[in-house]
Amino acid sequence: MLPLLKPNRYKGAYGGRGGTKSHFFAELLVLTCLTRKTRAACIREVQVTIKDSVRQLLIDKIQKFNLGGFFTVTDREISAKNGSLITFRGMQSYNAENIKSLEDFDVAWVEEAQTLSSHSLKLLRPTIRKEGSELWFSWNPRHDTDAVDAFFRGGSSRRSMISVEINHDDNKWFPDVLKMEMEDDFQDDPEMAEHVWNGGYQIITEGSYYARHMLKAEAEGRVGYFPYLDHLPVHSAWDIGVDDHTAVWFIQEDGVEARVIDYYELSGGGLEDVVIDAFPELNPDLELGAAGLVEIGREVPFAYGTHYMPHDIMVREWGRGAKTRYQTAQEFGLKPINKGVAVGPIERINAVRSLFPQFRFNDTKRVRLGIKRINRYHRKWNDSMQTYTTPEHDENSHGADALGEFAINCSIKPKPVKETPRDPRIVIGGKSSMTMNDLLKASKKTRKRYD
Repeated sequence: MLPLLKPNRYKGAYGGRGGTKSHFFAELLVLTCLTRKTRAACIREVQVTIKDSVRQLLIDKIQKFNLGGFFTVTDREISAKNGSLITFRGMQSYNAENIKSLEDFDVAWVEEAQTLSSHSLKLLRPTIRKEGSELWFSWNPRHDTDAVDAFFRGGSSRRSMISVEINHDDNKWFPDVLKMEMEDDFQDDPEMAEHVWNGGYQIITEGSYYARHMLKAEAEGRVGYFPYLDHLPVHSAWDIGVDDHTAVWFIQEDGVEARVIDYYELSGGGLEDVVIDAFPELNPDLELGAAGLVEIGREVPFAYGTHYMPHDIMVREWGRGAKTRYQTAQEFGLKPINKGVAVGPIERINAVRSLFPQFRFNDTKRVRLGIKRINRYHRKWNDSMQTYTTPEHDENSHGADALGEFAINCSIKPKPVKETPRDPRIVIGGKSSMTMNDLLKASKKTRKRYD
């Protein structure tokens, strides 16, 4: 936490439960108000009552430091003898006009910042404008698309910004009762425990089809350095979108294992755009092809094998002289093409699940995007029936369907999976020999890889 003690415009602390993020900022705020006159706003996205705020936590810190005679606590605010003031607000009550009341504040501390909307962040940032003012954010990461995560962890090179990750293993006062809770959570629901205790993104839900399988792949080292092998052909597996995403996986297989070496997706483009961008090796213009390899970051040109495409590849497109997509794809150099059989989503899902122990994922930026897609591929939730139903069709389903196209049609035979006892070792979607310590170590490794 030491980097957060230095002056910075934006300060962030993120991680899982038991990491003392909120306690750190609460103590920092009390001591800041003690040492100099400070006006601070403690903010949440939604604050219905004062009980929803960090007011009680600040009161506890005031008592801890024996500062009850210096601070005055009321139902709505905390004031100090030197003129310091702490208020508690919910961003849902602000608009572009009334938020101007915060312009003269020195500190804005946003707790539970993972729920802060993009709109609220855009309102808040320019409002806290006093010279030397700071904005503090503490949160348990939820999604990489949340406003606070995109702001702090989205690759920005913004000046005067610092963020630190802190978890239970950074807290030397982590109590035994929480340690027991954490270990039980990892035993019962390791993927949710990864989010709650290790600050991992909440990409794994009850309705997810593949998240448990991917967590097991991470834990067993099947996501890592698995680059292109020049003695094996590269097969492509497609889901062709109409007015939405087209997704393509690039996979090498030897009949036993499938090495996923690349992933590509495009929204709104046609087949020709995909081939130009993702298959520069097929460009008849050698100079443009070489430039395409550089642009996509492919050091060695791929030697292609079979292109697995969905059954609707035979659909005719009137804009191309009534040619089928199959004919168009062949004209662009995609040969041979395997036209998939018309199967339902459940058949594809089961095929992928059966092959998951034999998948190896090359840890690159594009493959990570594909991993995110299949992690987030999930069932629809029916509110009226209070149950999950059919697969959700969204931006994640295309990558999942493309992987299913490969699993349905490839030559790999799934390995038989033997059931093993759940206790005392953990079983996640199949046979595993991981102990609790193994899983905790794997979770830490996964967290670092995706930060």
